[in-house]
Amino acid sequence: MTEQSNAKSIHMASAAPRLIRGAAAQPVSIRSLLEWAFAREKAQLEFEGDVMRASGYGYVSSTAAIIQHEQLGCRVDGGGRSDPHPDADVVAAAVAALPEARGGHRMAVWVAELARAGRVPDCMVDARPVVRPVETHVNRWGEMAKTADAAALGPLGWPAQARRNRKGVVVQDAVLFCPVRITPTVDQIARARRAYLDWRGALMELRDSFTAYGGLTAWRVTDELPPLRPWIKNS
Repeated sequence: MTEQSNAKSIHMASAAPRLIRGAAAQPVSIRSLLEWAFAREKAQLEFEGDVMRASGYGYVSSTAAIIQHEQLGCRVDGGGRSDPHPDADVVAAAVAALPEARGGHRMAVWVAELARAGRVPDCMVDARPVVRPVETHVNRWGEMAKTADAAALGPLGWPAQARRNRKGVVVQDAVLFCPVRITPTVDQIARARRAYLDWRGALMELRDSFTAYGGLTAWRVTDELPPLRPWIKNS
């Protein structure tokens, strides 16, 4: 299953939202806000020292501190070649300031890359471990799995077994087995789904910060988040 088809099964991605000039702050989900900032406005990440204290807020996340700086009129330099909307700069700065508990700079880069592409992490929605032979060959009966001598497995294998042939001679017959591989493995599926949950947790961190502290002039962030476990029906 491709990442593109997985993304469609999780969220039918639409184009990044457009601002309506002169309108009041428009509601937007955190994912759509990120896609607007990074895909449409071409905002860029810039990593600087973490800010851990915001005047009037006490010790809070560095995301909240950056939002408060914008409220005070301090323009955050979010980069970009075509002078992004100020809100896009704030979004980029908030992403760059994700705390280590939510993945830090590594997660920030991933969040931005996914937003630019309008995609979500591949959480292998329909993946199931499948057992397949390592090698196959074709004979008159069709495609068959190749076998190997179990003695090659050492202590885990079976030694050759003695039998008496038609002439009464004792011969040693190899015990054959079919080498297989499991793909995808349970570990691969679990890692993909853990990464998806980490990404969603980062979006929840950003959503909660913007909801609590504001900082945007054109957007109002809603409670909407990507589904918690899209690999579970009706989740």
